[in-house]
Amino acid sequence: MRGMLRNWGLILGVVLGCGRSAPNVSPNSSELLFEGRFDTSAGAPRLEWPGSAIWLRFNGTGARVILGEHSLELDEYGQQAHDWFEVTVDGHAAAPLKTTEGTGTYLLASGLPAGEHQIVLRKRTEAFVGEAQLHGFDIDPGSSLLPVEAPGRRIEFIGDSIAAGFGIDGAGPNCLFSAETENYSETYAALTAQALGAQHMVIAASGAGVYRNWGGSTSNTIGDLYGRTLPTDPSTRWDFSRWTPDVVVINVGTSDFTSGDPGRDAFVGAYRKLVAQVRQNYPSALIAIAVGPMLSDLWPAGARALTQGRSYVADLTAQLVQAGDTRIKLIEFPNQDHAGTFGCKSHPSAATQRQMGEQLTAFLRQQLGW
Repeated sequence: MRGMLRNWGLILGVVLGCGRSAPNVSPNSSELLFEGRFDTSAGAPRLEWPGSAIWLRFNGTGARVILGEHSLELDEYGQQAHDWFEVTVDGHAAAPLKTTEGTGTYLLASGLPAGEHQIVLRKRTEAFVGEAQLHGFDIDPGSSLLPVEAPGRRIEFIGDSIAAGFGIDGAGPNCLFSAETENYSETYAALTAQALGAQHMVIAASGAGVYRNWGGSTSNTIGDLYGRTLPTDPSTRWDFSRWTPDVVVINVGTSDFTSGDPGRDAFVGAYRKLVAQVRQNYPSALIAIAVGPMLSDLWPAGARALTQGRSYVADLTAQLVQAGDTRIKLIEFPNQDHAGTFGCKSHPSAATQRQMGEQLTAFLRQQLGW
């Protein structure tokens, strides 16, 4: 875990005002680094996907961010859910930032030693919790903005609630969904990217399946959402030429089995279409297809989800390799039935996610020579 901030007189995540203050760093400044998918059709960048991040580097002693927030759903306790952001200052984790409805100014850091500093603001909650909009930063008087040096390595993650961080911070397995317990920053995806020093993009949504979603719907599957800049707005189409990863990690399929066995042909056919989308956009990228850890032969009754899911994904990867795509690899995360600790609604705990991250990090080091 990253160390907590030293006692530099910092107060982080504090709302300074409900109105919009005048930023001295434009939300569209070329000195900022935007990690993930951002829609700029309305001017100020909008973001929804979990893990989306904004990097600010400056010479000074403190900074504030001006954010707009629009809640998109209630949590399962009937409370209005709002986005949370992970805040790091010079590589040290600070208190997370909880947004409120509307536009507000939030203090990120104050009382820093005079000099160069880097702040990263990363969305902890998933797309269907809320949509945020960056209206700029306000750095202390006398400060100067500096360009962010972007990491050279790039990873794209395609997933479901596991990659989105559903329930990680909850005392599971029986707690329900809330924005407070969702934490992308503790997922295997975030931890792998951190360990490898890579930029990363996350396309993940709770309940999203490859053939059918949780509950059985075959619309708005992960393949349908994959081409969107903002998953809740089908009109926002992502330009894949803007960002090309070295590797794409796909871990979906758990939701497909929540209504029973989806069937080999339907599941493999839909998964093949998803991989075809990825390969069309990234001809040279390594594609790592993952199984686990939530698939289980214990539930749903009679579905044999782990056995069947493992078999279907093995068939898929074999077909793709036989067809000539040698940049396809398979990785299986251990089943979590006997993990001992769980997040909300039996999702992977922080400990399980760490184990997944360690396994995936070692796998990618071996495959990519990183």
